[in-house]
Parts: sequence; C-alpha cells; structure tokens
Amino acid sequence: MTRHPGPWWRRRVGRFRAYWPTCLPGVHFLARGTLTHLVSLRAAETHHPSTARAAAYLALDELGRGIAGEHRPEELECARQTLTLAVSPWHSPDSRPGLWLRARLNLLLPQQDADRAQRHQNALRHVELQLAQDRLRRQELARTVCTDRNTARLWWLERHLDDLSALNWASFKDTILPLVGTSVAERTQAERLAHSLLYVWERLDAEPGRQARFVATARTLFEQMGWADGFPWQSTSDDLEPVASSPTAVPFATEDEQ
Repeated sequence: MTRHPGPWWRRRVGRFRAYWPTCLPGVHFLARGTLTHLVSLRAAETHHPSTARAAAYLALDELGRGIAGEHRPEELECARQTLTLAVSPWHSPDSRPGLWLRARLNLLLPQQDADRAQRHQNALRHVELQLAQDRLRRQELARTVCTDRNTARLWWLERHLDDLSALNWASFKDTILPLVGTSVAERTQAERLAHSLLYVWERLDAEPGRQARFVATARTLFEQMGWADGFPWQSTSDDLEPVASSPTAVPFATEDEQ
C-alpha cells in the first residue's frame, strides 16, 4: 500500500454502483461513488485500459461484498466506516500486480431493503417474545402448581370453570398429580436421605461384624412402628445378633393406646 503509486495523469476515474448482500438473506446494501485506478509504468504493457478498468471494478466489488456480508442491516454505519477504511487508501489486488485502485463510496440501505429488514426484525421479536412467555409460564407453573397438591387442584378447577362438564379429575390424577411435589426442597431432602443411607451402607461394608446387629436393630424398629411387613431384609438364618433391650427402653405406643 502506498500514497503515490504513480503520476496523476495516469489515473482513471469512473463511477461505481453495486448492490452487496448483507448477512440477512434478501437484504442488500447499495454502494455508489467513484472508483479511481491506474496501472504502474512497469505493468502498462500487460494491461489494456478496458481490462484494467474491469479488473479494478471486480476487485472493489469483491472487497465490498466481503465487508457487507459480515454486517446486519441495522449495522449500516459500522459497515460504512469499515468500507471507508478499506477502500479509501491506494491498494493493489494480489491477483493483479501493477494495478492500483482506491474508491470514494457511500453505503446506503435502500427503502425496499429497509422494509424487508424491519419485517424480519418484527417476526424475530414476535418469536422471541413468544419463547419468553412460554418460559415464564413454565416457571410459574413449576413454582405455584407443581409444589402443592391443593394448589394444583385449584388450578385444575379454575381452568374448567367455564365448562365444568369437561372437568375430569381422573385425567388430573393421571397427568398432573404425578408432577406435584417435585420441588427443589423435596429433591434436596431425598438426596440427603440417599447420602445418609449410602454412608450407613459404606460403614457396614467396612465393618462386616456389625451388619447382623444393624439388621436386627432395624427389624426391631420396623416392628415397633408396625411396619414389619415392609422390612427390606428378610431373615434367612437365625444367627443374627440379638439386640439387648435397654432397661430404660419404652416400647412405642400404638395408635389405639394413644
């Protein structure tokens, strides 16, 4: 790149006009202005005037298309300044040694293309708003409905107030009720219980001699609570270590006794 590639009388100036596509399909920038080119003395014999003019035009068009294609329609001013920095100084295309060119261009967004870009923005905004509303609705549903059974029932009833004949509690029980009670707090409690059971299991695995005592203690607890039918470890032998009853231990009271 240089400021003075050759004498001024060898320069050729012509008008330039082109439509360059933006990164938004179907929307174009309009570039118009002047294109100045010249051929250095050393390459004068290899460049016919019409060939040099065509080569300069194509080189400028390729450069401008690359810049315009990286910008959205609303980035017109940024594209305009980037184009000015690229084409205002003298420069020589790599494919045409000896050919120098520079341009003074104004980049515009025609009204027809501006209308297309605006319609695209409106459609995009509508989709984004719809997605945001759906996301907020799901969050509100999870926060208010899926945390409490009574709230879920009221929500289901409210949805059918205009047509109570369509109220189907069986459908509510099958589709909505299974989702209730899966709040973060309940999941956290379940995780804590799982960690506690894992801790107990690891301790028993590290101390095999205490497994029988633990099972016997757990069986006694289940029997005291009246849950003997749900005890997870069924006795397969009679060699479990018995649990000595404490002199201060008091049996759990049954519901009838309370």
